[in-house]
Amino acid sequence: MRALTGDVDIDAAEAVYIASRNRDHGRQTRLALEAGKAVLCEKPCVMDPAEAAELISLSQRTGRLYMEAVATPFLPAVATALDTAASGRLGTLTHVEASFGYRVGRAHHSRLFEADGGVLADRAIYPLMLALIALGPVRSMDCKVRRDGHGLDVAARFRLDHLAGGTSDLAVSFVGRLDNSLRIDGTAGAVEVPPPLLTAQRIGFPRAARRPSQAWRSMRQNPLVRRLADLGARGTERWRPFGDSPYAREVAHFTALHRAGAIESPIVSHARMAEAARLIAEARQA
Repeated sequence: MRALTGDVDIDAAEAVYIASRNRDHGRQTRLALEAGKAVLCEKPCVMDPAEAAELISLSQRTGRLYMEAVATPFLPAVATALDTAASGRLGTLTHVEASFGYRVGRAHHSRLFEADGGVLADRAIYPLMLALIALGPVRSMDCKVRRDGHGLDVAARFRLDHLAGGTSDLAVSFVGRLDNSLRIDGTAGAVEVPPPLLTAQRIGFPRAARRPSQAWRSMRQNPLVRRLADLGARGTERWRPFGDSPYAREVAHFTALHRAGAIESPIVSHARMAEAARLIAEARQA
């Protein structure tokens, strides 16, 4: 973040980026909003959905911007996919599939395995937010969670039924490599963001009924295959580079909202933040 914004004395700052321990996010957000500062808070914005409602209310009372830091929807490739889905080009939207997972270990990522960590706190927001943006609020959820010997959630799969119609199949993992992609299907077509989703720079428009084989899903994770695919996409409508940093568009979005006097993002909105917090809390009980 310093590479993007430089160092600013806290007393002079109009906005703060909170990237502390998960368990401290809510308390520090409250202090910042009460001090009159806009807040961009690293995910998870809170560990408890009741606290999410409290902080959203505080944001609205103080008139200060409050947004969860989920950079993925602002990547040009992902934004193009979401805009395509919203435009009607795909017809009536029927299904979202998204995943984020690769193996991590306690020895090198100890904070992920502490009491306020786990795959639900660290990774679930990424596919959940994309599904909420594409298909809207959720009617019901079926979630299967895998826990390690310490009782910590290390993998999860979600099946969401959305109020407006359509379903989502989402997955996150610390224990294995998933497809790390996004696909949105409609009655008239499909759009796909191939891996790696969190630093995506390509989109595709596969046939709606055509699904990538398991062999191809595995092969396209290979760095050489990805580089060749990126090279082939350059100069076409499939190439959507994010520039110097995958976080720059998110920061620009937040900054523009703050300067305009907004209190929430139309993309990572307060309603979607609260909905995601609720779903993650329910998943923890699965």
